[in-house]
Amino acid sequence: MSIGTIKRSHFFKPIQKRAAEARRPLDVMFELTYRCNFRCPHCYVEGSKKRGKELTTRQVFTILDQMREMGVWSVGFTGGEALLRKDIFDILGYAKRGGFQTALLSNGYLIDKKTADKLARANVNNVDITFNSLKPDIFEKLTGVKNSLKKAKAAIGLLIKRGVRVEIKSIAMTINRDELVNISRFARSLNIIHDLDTEILPCRNGYTASVDSYSLNSDEVEATHRTVYPEMFHLVGRKISCLMRKRDRMFNCGVGRSLFSITPYGKMNFCIEINYPECSLLKYGVSRCWEKIKEEVDRLNKTPDFVCESCDLVKYCGWCAGRSYMETGIFNKCSEYFKKRAIETKERRMPEWTEKR
Repeated sequence: MSIGTIKRSHFFKPIQKRAAEARRPLDVMFELTYRCNFRCPHCYVEGSKKRGKELTTRQVFTILDQMREMGVWSVGFTGGEALLRKDIFDILGYAKRGGFQTALLSNGYLIDKKTADKLARANVNNVDITFNSLKPDIFEKLTGVKNSLKKAKAAIGLLIKRGVRVEIKSIAMTINRDELVNISRFARSLNIIHDLDTEILPCRNGYTASVDSYSLNSDEVEATHRTVYPEMFHLVGRKISCLMRKRDRMFNCGVGRSLFSITPYGKMNFCIEINYPECSLLKYGVSRCWEKIKEEVDRLNKTPDFVCESCDLVKYCGWCAGRSYMETGIFNKCSEYFKKRAIETKERRMPEWTEKR
């Protein structure tokens, strides 16, 4: 009798649901460094404050041990550019031997034959390559580095040849919106996943010039989704209800329920987008910091006069407390970015689209 197969998302969804209900961390994003060889104008990591020395190899190992003891299953290693750390393969190997599902987020520039061989031997579950254009001039304008497109494409080919699972990640922007279909086709031609994000985050210091310069409006975002991945969406005969967010709490995501992030300096935060509350892992350890995260999320969820509670735009809005914190330094405040798009959506009154799973 043959054993049937199910989609990856269908397999892990109930696991993630149980982890969230039990409030046990399952997924972690581990920023190993803020150093980067690219200078992307839309990168939200720009403005991250240096708060001491980067974690040593031994300190990273200790944190990974504590995460394993808590039942963390998946770790994504990112930066900056994580490959700038000389001990990156020691870290990847240690995490894999510890039983973690591992991912590496990279811009691909430093992945030559030797590095690709090491990544294959490290048995990482996937390598995500940032890929925002197929035109050398646009790609280099976004990275600030010559030959960066050539290097990224070469990295993808080298990894695929060695059997490493590759995904490419793009952000929809005014500068590349006409290329996104071709980028999707490029990914399909290689039989790899193309992950498209339509939101540009402000820098962690609150700087929003890149958001103002490169962001698409809600009409453009909807058109982009439908042209890049038309088979993923279908229309239903009712008004948009957006994310069906609950008005009675601030966080409707995995924050304080199943995920957290770690900075290069050993601070635990809500998620990779929010440099808060910066609980010291070297002082308190993973378990105690996780309890502090949950306590703080619970406190914020009970915030009196929650800004969304009486707002008539809530059913059109994808508001995120983290986004408000990045823009203003305050969680309980309306995000101008999401408010503008909610108004555009309300005026359009488009039918809701949902993903086909």
